[in-house]
Formats: sequence, C-alpha cells, structure tokens
Amino acid sequence: MAYEKPGSEKVSTENGTQQKGPNRSAIRTFSTKSNISNPHNVFQEQLVIAMVGLPARGKSYLSKATARYLNFAGCPCRLFNAGNLRREQGLAGTDAAFFDQNNAEAKEMREILAMKCLRQLLDWVQHSNKGCRVGILDATNTTSERRRNVIAQVRVEAKLNPRLQLIFVESLADDPELLENNYRMKLSNDDYKGKDPIKALADFKERVRKYEAVYEEVCDYEDNDIRYIKLINAGEKLVARKIHGFVPRRLLNFLGCVHLWPRTIWIALSGETDYDLAQVLGGDPSLTEEGQEYALGVSNLIQQRIQLEEEPLRAENGRGSFVIYTGTHKRYIQMVETISQNLQHHMKGICPAVLAAANANDLCEGLLDSTTEAQRKELYPLESEARRANKLNYRYPGVGGESYQDLVGRCNELCGMLEHSRGNSLVICNRAVYRVVTAYFLGKAIEEIPFLEVKPGVLELRRNHSGFYQTQLEVNMGKCTSAVGVGSTIESFD
Repeated sequence: MAYEKPGSEKVSTENGTQQKGPNRSAIRTFSTKSNISNPHNVFQEQLVIAMVGLPARGKSYLSKATARYLNFAGCPCRLFNAGNLRREQGLAGTDAAFFDQNNAEAKEMREILAMKCLRQLLDWVQHSNKGCRVGILDATNTTSERRRNVIAQVRVEAKLNPRLQLIFVESLADDPELLENNYRMKLSNDDYKGKDPIKALADFKERVRKYEAVYEEVCDYEDNDIRYIKLINAGEKLVARKIHGFVPRRLLNFLGCVHLWPRTIWIALSGETDYDLAQVLGGDPSLTEEGQEYALGVSNLIQQRIQLEEEPLRAENGRGSFVIYTGTHKRYIQMVETISQNLQHHMKGICPAVLAAANANDLCEGLLDSTTEAQRKELYPLESEARRANKLNYRYPGVGGESYQDLVGRCNELCGMLEHSRGNSLVICNRAVYRVVTAYFLGKAIEEIPFLEVKPGVLELRRNHSGFYQTQLEVNMGKCTSAVGVGSTIESFD
C-alpha cells in the first residue's frame, strides 16, 4: 500500500512492515494476531443454510435467489439440492409413495441422501480458508429428527472450525392462491417431465400430504443454540432467532425483500439520442424522433405482454402495481413520459409509478465522457488498452469515473427494489446497467457481466419455480440507442 504526502517521497508499507523513506514516522503500523493470518481483514465467516419447508413452499426459489444475491455481493455461495442428488442416483420420477413416512426403506434412503448432500456441502464450504463461503442445503428437513442430525453433523465440524455457523431458513405458507401458483410451477421439474399435467398435479399434492403428516415447524426448544429465519406467506411476515454476524445479517435483510409471487421484469434500452447520431459516447443527450418512436414501441409491446398474462395480477398487496425504474438523464425521463402516457391512455387501471434515481444511470466515463470512440483511441490510447485488458476492473480516469465493479455496487439497491417489487416492473437503462441487472436475475458470474450480449429490443424476465427465465422481445418502431459498441466484444468501449 502506498501513502503520499505533499513534498515527500512515497512511503510504502508491505504486510504491515514499515519501509524506508522520508517521513516514515508519520506512518503507524499495527501487527495483530488476526491481521497476520488475515492481512486484508476479509470477512471469514463460513455458513451452512439449511432450508426447511413442505414441497411447493418456494424453498428452491429462495435457495437460488439467496445464492445469486450472495454471489453478486462477492460471497461465494453454492446450492446442494437433495432432490437433484436423488435423481442422480437413478430415482427420478418417483411417485408419492416414496415420500410416505410409513415406507421405511424409502425413509432410510431419503436420510442417507440428505446426509450425503450435507457432507458434500461441508467439504465445499470448508475447502477455502480465505474470505467467506456459504453452502445451501436445499431439502425439506421437515422433522425435528432430521434437523437434529443436521445440527449434530455441523457441530462436529464446528469444534474444529469455530467460524462455521448453521442457520435454518423455513418457508411457511397457507395462502391458497400462493400455493396453487407454486404447485403449477413445480410441475416443470424433472420428476414430472413428459407426464400428464392433471395426473402429475394430483401426485404432487399427494406427495405434499405425505410430508404434512409428519411436518414439525422449527421451534426454539429443539436446541438451545438453534438459529433460524422464518418466512411466512412469501414475506408477509419474518421471524428470526439468534442471527449474528456480517453474512447472516445480510441474509436476513435480503430475505426481508424477497417474495414468491409471480411477476415480470422488462429491461429496455434507451431510445436513440442525438449523441448516437454523432457517435459520441456518454453525456446527457435528448432522444431523437426515432428514439421517441422507439419509446412508443416499447410501450405498445409492454401493453401486449400485460394483456397476455395468464391471470392479471391483483391490486391487493401491491401485486397489481406497475413500476418503471430508470435513471435521471434526459433520455430516460423522456422515455418514461412517453411510455407512461401511452399506457394510461390505452389501459384502464394502469397508472405506472415512476422511480428515477441516479443509481440507474449509465456507467460514468469520467474524463472520457462525451467523446467518440475514435477520439478515445487517438487521445487516450493507454486507457483504451487498459480497458481491453481488464474490462471488469478498469475504472475510467477523472472525476466520477467508474468501473463495472463500481457499477455492480451501485446497482445493488436497484436490484433490491426489483426483488422486493410485487407487481410488474420496467427498467429503462443503457447497456452497462442492462448487463448488471440481467446478470443479477439470471445468476451470472460477475466476471461475465462486461461481456453479456445486449440485443436491441426488450428483455423479459419471468418468474418460474426456480428463478427467472428470459425471452427476447422485438420492438418494431423507431430505433434504440446506437449500435456503436452494442454486443460483447472485448474491443468495445461500451
């Protein structure tokens, strides 16, 4: 690390040891037991999250949502799904009889598979002694007996590794509409592939009844040190016990936002601007006529997609709401005005709420803002070369200049608001924010973000039982923001 004082040479420190140089007495170094083993003061928590709940209570969705959130936040997280392990063992397509507690052989097999899954999780979580790691055991864990076995196995490991924690995350639901939605989504999993939907639904409900017969909610008396978070009816209520530590608190905050209701997120690029015509990057230009026409096309497309929804979202609890999220630049505001007015004119009861915030603005290019790509290559060849070499971490020079890593941090709040929204949402943005939001909801690695393909039109993200699936939609009016830099080539400056 380097420190510089006006009129002096740089004073360097390495691993907490002061190096020779003027004014070295001004630099204080500290050497403690903790920072010798962990010089960068990285959070070193290792966490096991064990899901609890009946089938179709959203455990798999919550597991995957938690994993993508933690990975996005820089904490490595991996799922360990007992059902997938069962299917890998050749037990795919098992009917409800396999889940009958009176079936002793099947019960023993389920316990063996669950403990094997937990063993794999513990091996992975403890494989690295740097930073934090979280493993999620995605299984029903519906009985206190099963949970005691999980606690016992983790406790054995924790004697040798005090950083290891266990938290149960239980999803409870008795809302009939929510359950019916979850049942239908569940029929797309591998156990029911190619089966008659009516018979599959009947079998699945029978499977749920088998679990209900022996289900025991997580309770304080199960263990003096038991830690848990309970979600009731998709986030309607949250109950927590003994949640301490940096990662567990982040987990609690996240689970306070997430919910299980179906909804759609649309991500639309900005319309064409004056700067697009001049091939200038960045800045705060206005939309061209073609850009305004494109905004109208986006509005018409959203209107069609809302009308095609299987069941219009109810207005209760905000599920009938429609929110437009965008930045504060002129092009975004002009897009919002056109889209909002058009939707209100053609769709009764639709009055979009608008949230314009700076955290949805495009990546700030600092000193290079409002220049053409040709100018950048001519005037700033070293910057061009540096960005090509490391597009993720390269930060534009000058006041406010950002990197993609900076943008990921800035978009955390935007992604959280989209996660929390119970109705449909539209995000209007430029390529960089488009990539970050897409990566978050599709569970892409941060390293992939700068190279994700961005196509003209609107990207639709729709809920399914395990997360979101994407559909690319075409806008047949006007023009979106310039093709300069569109795509994912490493040479691009976008």
